Amino acid sequence: MSVDPNIDYMSHDPSDDETPSDDPRQREMQELEKRMRAALATKENPLHDDESTHDRLKQTRSGDAAEDSSSDEA
Repeated sequence: MSVDPNIDYMSHDPSDDETPSDDPRQREMQELEKRMRAALATKENPLHDDESTHDRLKQTRSGDAAEDSSSDEA
């Protein structure tokens, strides 16, 4: 069995499902990374012809704002 010498074993794995950091700046970066990963096109969720990653990121941001406002009203 061969081993890829270019593998970075210390790289971040989004499937780790880390708990948010206590540091507000670090937590903000973790949330941004999560939103950016969700906005990327995948085989299961491809971009439409008239859609860009930037558009999808804006949609997730507005969706997060809608969720925040609905949870504030509850």
